[in-house]
Amino acid sequence: MKIESLEEQRNHFVVKANDIIRKARYDLGLQELKILSYCFSLIKPTDGLDTLYTFSIVDFCKICGISYDSGRNYALIKDSLAGILSKCFWLMEPDGSEVSVHWLEKVRINRGSGKIAIRFDEDLKKYILGLFKNFTQYELMCVLPMKSQYSFRIYELLKSYAFTKNHYFELDELKKKLMVEGYDRFPDFRRKILEPAVREINEYTDLKVNWEPTTKGRKVIGITFYIVTLDVIRYGMNRQKARAELDHQQMTIFDFIPEDRGKGEPNY
Repeated sequence: MKIESLEEQRNHFVVKANDIIRKARYDLGLQELKILSYCFSLIKPTDGLDTLYTFSIVDFCKICGISYDSGRNYALIKDSLAGILSKCFWLMEPDGSEVSVHWLEKVRINRGSGKIAIRFDEDLKKYILGLFKNFTQYELMCVLPMKSQYSFRIYELLKSYAFTKNHYFELDELKKKLMVEGYDRFPDFRRKILEPAVREINEYTDLKVNWEPTTKGRKVIGITFYIVTLDVIRYGMNRQKARAELDHQQMTIFDFIPEDRGKGEPNY
């Protein structure tokens, strides 16, 4: 079996059905999002429904640019996996019914070997396995350097609409998707959520994004995003920035924990 390089593993695609990206509403932190995306990147087109995915904590840390020498990483990754296991989201079925979907069905950790084995939830599999239409894919590298879960979520949304060149969101709709309804003032939403997300998307990913508000009187009621898919050369430059961020500025798990968590306002 060929042993893939760090670069090759970062180049793996994350593939999701558009229903999850556009319709699902869920509250996952940045570390949880990165773990899930890494797990999604392990999926191969020939995988069956019962495939068990195994990876090492050290490999995960190297790929994500996390300092893997810290003895606390084991406990923190374990806590993140427990958080993923405990969370679910609702999706509408074709018959109009709603189904509660969990991300993972099982997680097994071997502390001695540092190996983690995961199995995706049964109801999730049709949204990530054997997809032939209505899906979005992107390279894992695009999201690894991000330091905000909102950059991550907005990137996925815009990537799913990239072929349209632009997309309009009602502001309340976008806040609901991001689960940040607590930002009543648009200047706060712009400063904490929107501008950092656009900055990270433009710096690290295969998209170039601009936005403009739609107002009613003095109130902002919507946002139009203008989306350009970068050519190979410009995306290559962004990939270099992403690689440099991951390789030369090693993060710790604590970099994914917002300083204001639990202080009464949405996490950033």
